[in-house]
Amino acid sequence: MFGLFFSIFIIKYLIMNVPIYDGCPIWNEESVPFGFYNGDTTFQSDAVKVSKFCASRLGYPLVDIELQSSSFFTAFEEAVTTYGNEIYAYKIRDNQLSLEGLTTGSSLNQALITPSFEPIVRLTEQYGEEAGSGGNVPYYSGSFTLTSSIQDYDFNTFMTSSGYTGSEFTHGIEVKRVFYENPMPASARYLDPYGGFGFGGAVAAGMIGFGGFGMGMGYLMAPLNYDLQIIQQVEMNEMVRMSNYSFELKDTKLRIFPIPNFSGEIYSGSSLVIGQTLTKTATVPTVTFAVNVTSSLIDLPTVTRGGVAVTITQPAKGVILGDAGINNTYKFKVMESGSGYVSGDIITVSQAQIDGSSVSISNSTAALKLTLTDSNITSICAGGKIWFEYILRDDRINSSVKQTPANVTNVSNTPYNNPTYEYINSVGRQWIFEYTLALSKEMLGYVRGKYSSIPIPNSEVNLNQGDLISAATAEKTQLIERLRTYLDETSRQSLLNRRASEAESKMVELQQVPYTIFIA
Repeated sequence: MFGLFFSIFIIKYLIMNVPIYDGCPIWNEESVPFGFYNGDTTFQSDAVKVSKFCASRLGYPLVDIELQSSSFFTAFEEAVTTYGNEIYAYKIRDNQLSLEGLTTGSSLNQALITPSFEPIVRLTEQYGEEAGSGGNVPYYSGSFTLTSSIQDYDFNTFMTSSGYTGSEFTHGIEVKRVFYENPMPASARYLDPYGGFGFGGAVAAGMIGFGGFGMGMGYLMAPLNYDLQIIQQVEMNEMVRMSNYSFELKDTKLRIFPIPNFSGEIYSGSSLVIGQTLTKTATVPTVTFAVNVTSSLIDLPTVTRGGVAVTITQPAKGVILGDAGINNTYKFKVMESGSGYVSGDIITVSQAQIDGSSVSISNSTAALKLTLTDSNITSICAGGKIWFEYILRDDRINSSVKQTPANVTNVSNTPYNNPTYEYINSVGRQWIFEYTLALSKEMLGYVRGKYSSIPIPNSEVNLNQGDLISAATAEKTQLIERLRTYLDETSRQSLLNRRASEAESKMVELQQVPYTIFIA
């Protein structure tokens, strides 16, 4: 029976003309599919030894091994690669936060990695931006000029006038702070030594509510945190108790309380400047001047503000100046100042007013319009400005994403290569030998599975392909789990926990040592 059994196998392999393992493996770099380690002489030497080891564990020379030397070499290459993948995948998982942003140009196989605070700093930048104390999103400032009887101010209008249009500003702005007039820090006013405060006497002693600094010439020494608290107290007091207005934000509207009202009183800085020359700013009628003519005095009661007509209780008066000719450049000169004007007001000189003056006019198609600027009046507006700090929301969105194709951004481009077999220690090599054996069993099982049974007279012989594949699968799983467990036990967190436990145990042990009492 056994003679027939071996005869069938001999016939089978003679027909297929494929040689099997003969017990004399010879290294051939063409026998491995990838050639990751062909340049490593230690790998080449161990490949031959591992082939003999696996063949012996599979029963050679007592039984034939239906594999070739190249089969063992391939399994050995795969085992080394699997070992490196497990090791470096764990290293990436343990250090990914510190590796993000690193250049991908150099291998980390032999690198010593120290945890970095960079990922924590990147995270705190987001908190700093929201708290207004730093971060990576720029802050901007803007303002609305308060207008009498106007309570609501639209941020959409502000965005349009500031050029924030287009797809790059889709998400709009986010207002972070609103305040009346541009604030000046308390340290530059009440506590400013150049202003007569901040050093010596009652002020420095805090007898009138705030202390200060001394320029190094006779001040009351106090803890630094005391000065900081005083500064915060002064600024908070002015913000809460001394604010001219309160406000509320709803959608894109800023609503001011109380409603600004500047009528009935001549505010300083709301008058046109006498002698100021105003130039035309819009389409004007055809005007004919005589030689060096100055028109008679014209009242200016009509003012447009934000598209709405505004009544000026004390209008200004002026004259039209021009040279001889038709449509020569002409201007309007203020002769008597008027109060209540605001920068940006559009003054309209009607056709009837021009006709009533000493200037002749023909083919009139539009009124004369003059737009006031800051230089035409003493100041912008008696009501001042409402200031606000804001961010562009698109800046915040874009700040969280940075395109860095040459840097580590995820586990797929962290620069780890296949391991250098020469540097693997004996513990790692033993794992590789055992994993190579498991792979060899698997390959042999698949080979023998092609002929699961061999018919013989009155019976058949069953091969052990099922046993080989089952054993190989179990051994591979066990080896992977053992390696991962070992890596978990040597992770940074596990090692730190172990060191802390050891330190605690040492302290407990030292407490049991009796203290020596010295008597002098």
